Amino acid sequence: MPRRASAPYALTQEEQAQASAVEKRLPLLQWLPKANASTGISDLISGLTVTTMLIPQGMAYASLAGLSPIVGLYCYVPLLVYAATGTSNFLAVGPVALVSTVMFGMLGATEGAARLALASSFMFACGALSTVLGMLGAAKILDYVPKEVLSAFTTGAAFNIMFTQLGSLFKINVATSHAPIGMLMNAIVALPGLQVFTTLISASAIAMLLALKQLPLHKWLKLGPSVPKSIFGNLGPFLTMVLFTALNGAFGLNAAQGLAEVGVVPSGLPSIRSPLVGISTALAGRYKDVAVLTFVMLVETMAIGKSLASKAGQVISNSQEFIALGVANMLGSFFQAYTAAGSFSRSAVVVSTGGKTQLAGIITAVSVILTLLFLTPFFTHVPKCVLASCLIVAVSSLVDTARIKQLWGTSKGRLVAYGVYVGMILTFGAAEGLLASVGIFYILEALKKLFIRLGWRKA
Repeated sequence: MPRRASAPYALTQEEQAQASAVEKRLPLLQWLPKANASTGISDLISGLTVTTMLIPQGMAYASLAGLSPIVGLYCYVPLLVYAATGTSNFLAVGPVALVSTVMFGMLGATEGAARLALASSFMFACGALSTVLGMLGAAKILDYVPKEVLSAFTTGAAFNIMFTQLGSLFKINVATSHAPIGMLMNAIVALPGLQVFTTLISASAIAMLLALKQLPLHKWLKLGPSVPKSIFGNLGPFLTMVLFTALNGAFGLNAAQGLAEVGVVPSGLPSIRSPLVGISTALAGRYKDVAVLTFVMLVETMAIGKSLASKAGQVISNSQEFIALGVANMLGSFFQAYTAAGSFSRSAVVVSTGGKTQLAGIITAVSVILTLLFLTPFFTHVPKCVLASCLIVAVSSLVDTARIKQLWGTSKGRLVAYGVYVGMILTFGAAEGLLASVGIFYILEALKKLFIRLGWRKA
């Protein structure tokens, strides 16, 4: 039986209908009065566990977007805002892989402060568009994108992310390319110049991550049922980062073996900067990019939100989710962050560790703030190849092998089309590939109907 949330904390459709206008916009006012010591302890454990995942993931995802790793931890404002305005008990928002890889292509060749400023401008614009769509009740717009194309997009984006990490994984200079397949070819050309020691560290990190994820450590250690079986896999990225950072710091591997490290990162909280300064110039003619980035942000968020809500017997409001995520991004953009969305892995951890309400998200946000205030000096010696290893293992689960196997057994024609969609993503990039795939899908559907009408194909 699927795990169900306790009735006092999962808002039913009737409760949502009876809520006042203010409560509908601030669901915090509905679940917070029902919280007690038991739910508080559950949310505390859940929030802290998610933090241990968010730290390495956030740093890796920010690097994936071509930003400073520390920017991935500037997500505490979206976490706090969503906790107050979101209708899902379990959704964990922040940096995610798909948004980061799309963002990388959209930021182009800009560097340094200008790159971060552009990322924050995109964040504000995406938030504004999401909020408007939610207020107009246009959440059904996502239904027009076929699930098969979304699956292919996720699969293609996963390979795209892996290709972008090959430079850090082997410490090779990979010429940049907008096309993911171009990045792969450039990496293959540069591969003979790989740094052996870095490659060994990468292989060791990947082996550790897979061991913590796959080995039955829960059974071997004879842990009780109160400890989630997935706990070691969930903590894997954090433990791996801590171990190899300690080794690098203790033995001076950066100086002795040329192991690339993150280096000095800014400590403390980011200063407030308006993303509206120069936004009309920065995003001039970039409306397609804003639309695609908003779409990716919403698709990932709604997919995980609906899935977890269904399993828990909870009902979420699609329109309010659009608004909540939109406002979270708009406000977050003033704190030098970049586009936040719902995370598949971290949201699943909220459930597996017994999280009950968005208090877990608030605890995660507070933990991130404390980390930025007091722990950033420890990030100096984090090996870049270890962050790349964490990222590759994390996104490998995005490859939709189940859908590929299903198509292989049911329709070779649809499997070929699926391959074309993935090929579009890898050839043209995430944004252009997604738009092209949607166009191809509807062209094929129109041709099918035409052939049936002409009697050339059986219904």
